[in-house]
Amino acid sequence: MSDPADGYAVTGSASRPPADPTHEKPFLRRAAISAAIGFALIAVVQYFAPEFDYQFAFLGCLAIGLISAVLTLYFLQRAAHRAGRTWLVPLTTLAIGIVFASLVKVRTMSGEMIPQLGWRFSTRDIPKLQTPPAAPIAPNESGSATSIAPATDSETENAGDGATPGENATRATDDAPDTLVVQWGQFLGNDRNGTIEERPFSIPQSTDEIETLWNIGIGGGWSSFAVAGEFAVTLEQREDRECVTAYRVSDGELLWIVDHEATHTHPLGEAGPRSTPAVLDGRVYAQGATGMVWCLDLVTGHVIWDADLLKLAGWDQTESEVAVTWGRSGSPLLVNGLCVLPYGGKVDSGARSLIALDAQSGSVRWTAGEDQISYASPQLLTLAGVRQIVSVNEASITGHTVDSGEQLWQTDWAGQSNGGANCAAVIGAGKDRFLVGKGYGGGSALIEIEASPSGEGFIAEDVWRSNRVMKTKFNHAVIRDGVAYGISNGALQAMEIETGDRLWEQSRRSRSGQGQVILAGDTLIVQEEMGDVLLVAADPAEYRELLRIDALQHKTWNVPSLAGNVLLVRNAVQAMAFRLPPK
Repeated sequence: MSDPADGYAVTGSASRPPADPTHEKPFLRRAAISAAIGFALIAVVQYFAPEFDYQFAFLGCLAIGLISAVLTLYFLQRAAHRAGRTWLVPLTTLAIGIVFASLVKVRTMSGEMIPQLGWRFSTRDIPKLQTPPAAPIAPNESGSATSIAPATDSETENAGDGATPGENATRATDDAPDTLVVQWGQFLGNDRNGTIEERPFSIPQSTDEIETLWNIGIGGGWSSFAVAGEFAVTLEQREDRECVTAYRVSDGELLWIVDHEATHTHPLGEAGPRSTPAVLDGRVYAQGATGMVWCLDLVTGHVIWDADLLKLAGWDQTESEVAVTWGRSGSPLLVNGLCVLPYGGKVDSGARSLIALDAQSGSVRWTAGEDQISYASPQLLTLAGVRQIVSVNEASITGHTVDSGEQLWQTDWAGQSNGGANCAAVIGAGKDRFLVGKGYGGGSALIEIEASPSGEGFIAEDVWRSNRVMKTKFNHAVIRDGVAYGISNGALQAMEIETGDRLWEQSRRSRSGQGQVILAGDTLIVQEEMGDVLLVAADPAEYRELLRIDALQHKTWNVPSLAGNVLLVRNAVQAMAFRLPPK
C-alpha cells in the first residue's frame, strides 16, 4: 500500500522517487556554469599567451580545464542521479575515452608541452636507418684525412664478423677529393651566426623547381649537419648507442659511423645527442649528450682522441642530469688550437663554466668560470677591442680570454638548467655589442661591453632589456641591416636592434612553433617545429612568405644547414636534402 500524499509508488518491496525534471535543473545549471567559467578563463589565458608564453599558457589552461571538467562531470552526475540514471555519466565518459584512445595517439610533445595528436592507424612512411657494410677502420697514426678504398664484398663479410661496436668506426665510401671545402662547418654555420651573406640559390616559384636529393631514416637527437665537401656529419642515437655519423651529400649514403654505449633521455626532450659537430682541417669535433667528446678523421671516421667531460669534472651522469636535466647541448668552438665547450660540475667544484681541450691531443688546457652550464654554445666575439669567448651560463653571461680562459666580465642572465633554462647563445650585433634571447617568458637584451672607466677590466651594460621581444626559446636571432629575425614565443618576428622595437610578427594562426631560423642573404629559411620549411623575405616592413616546402614528418628542433644551394634538414627520425635552383 502507498499513501498518495507521499508521492511514491510501491514496486515490490523497494521504492524510489519518480523522475522529476525540477530536481535535475539546479545541477544542470551548475554544470553549465562550471563549463562556461572554464571556457571563459581559458579564453582569457589564451588571449594573453602571445605576449607572455604559450607553454605557461597551455599549462594554465590544462589546470583550468581539468578543474572545470571535474566540476562539470560532478554536477552532471548529480543531475543524472536525481533523474534515476546514475550510470549515464560514468558510462558515457568511459565510452568517449575508449573511442578516443582507440582512434587517436599522442605522436609527440611540442616545445610548448602541447601533445601533438595523430590517427592511431595512420601509416607514416619514415625510411629505415642505414647500416653500412661493416669494415673496421685501421688506426691512422698520422691523424690526417686520408681516404680508404671501399671494402670488397669478401673483405666486408670477414671484417663484419669480428667488429666490436663502439670501439671502431665503420665506413663505406669512395675516395674523397683532395680539397674539402667547408661549406657549413659548425653550429649555425661557418660564422657561427646562422647567416650567409649572399643567397646562393634562386627563389623557386613553386616546389616543382626543388629537387629532393634524398630522404632517409636517422637516429634520435637534435643535432644538425656540419658539411665539408661531400661529407655531412651529425650525431644521433641508435638504440643504446650514441653515434657520430657521416653521410654523402649527393645521395645520403651513410659513409661511416663511430659509436659508444651511452644514452641520454628525458620525457620532454626525448633521447639522443643535442649538439652539432664542428669540422676543421680534416677533423671532426663532436660532443654527445652525456659529455663524451670526440676528435675524428673526417674522411675515415677514425678516432684521433676522445675525452669524457663527466670524468674530468668528477661527477656521474645522474648527478649531471639533476643539474643539467636535458642533456649537454654545447657545440664545440674551435679557436687558436683549442676545442672549447661548456664544462659543468658539482657546486663548489671550482671552475666549471668552460673547458678548453687541446685540439690536437685532447689534453686539458684550461677551465674557467664558476657558474653552472646552460644549453648554449660558447661564441667567439671581439668586444671592447678584445677577441674573447662569450659563454651563456645557467644564470649569467661571461667573457673570457682565449688563451687562458681568464674571466673578463660578467652580467646576470636569469635561468635554471633544470627549469626555465637558457638555450640561446649570444649573437654579435654591432661594434662591442651582442644580442641574446630566452624563452619561458624571458625575452631578449642588447648588451654592450666597454672598458672600465678606471682602466682596469671591463663592464657589461644593457643598451636595453625587454621581456616583450625575441623570446627565442630553442633558436637564435639572425641579423641583417640592423634588424633581427627570430622565432619569438613560437612566432617568427622582426625587431629593430637599436631600440628593441617589434616591427612585425607572424600571425597566431600561421606561427611556426618552436623551430629554427637561418638567413641566406635576403631570405629567411624557417624550419617549422612540425616539419615544414618556409622561405620568407627578410623584409623589415612586412611578413612575406615566399614558399612552403612539405618536408619532415615529425617534431623538428634541429637547425637547418645550407651547403651552397643544397639545404639539409633533419629531426629525430628523418633527414632530407633539397637542391634549390642555382642562382
